[in-house]
Amino acid sequence: MIEENFIEQLLAAFYNGETTPEEEEVLLNFFKNEDFNEKFKTDSELFQTLYDSSRIPLPEGLSQRLEKSIDKHISGSPSLKTMFIRILSAAAVILLCISLFFFTRKQDDFQIIADTYSNPEEAAVAAEQALMLVSSKLNQGLSPLEKVKESVNITNQLLNHNFN
Repeated sequence: MIEENFIEQLLAAFYNGETTPEEEEVLLNFFKNEDFNEKFKTDSELFQTLYDSSRIPLPEGLSQRLEKSIDKHISGSPSLKTMFIRILSAAAVILLCISLFFFTRKQDDFQIIADTYSNPEEAAVAAEQALMLVSSKLNQGLSPLEKVKESVNITNQLLNHNFN
């Protein structure tokens, strides 16, 4: 008789998915042939259900329906109805793609960029004002760096004085 401790270890490994087919065979034989403790009754029923396919009833006519379905699939000749549905589906997809292409196009894509000023002098003045605004904003951002530049210059002078 196999030790219960060994069977408990095999069951723990089985429920963790770590058993080999040989170990599962040991468990199955234990549950088929041995008089086992009542605490293994649930495990025994599970093993009998998993490994004894004769206990699982099949629906009536399943074999005939499977054979008919396989034969129909192997013959490969689709019916007229199936062919019509396939062609209609393909046409619908093509029509949908064409519709989406034309309806999602924006009219703005076709507009040519036009000048906003008709007088070149006015355009030059507007451009100059825009560049002045950009320049002033850039100078405001760079002004704090002047203090840093002064500190770096003083530090360089001190270092040069000390090392020479």
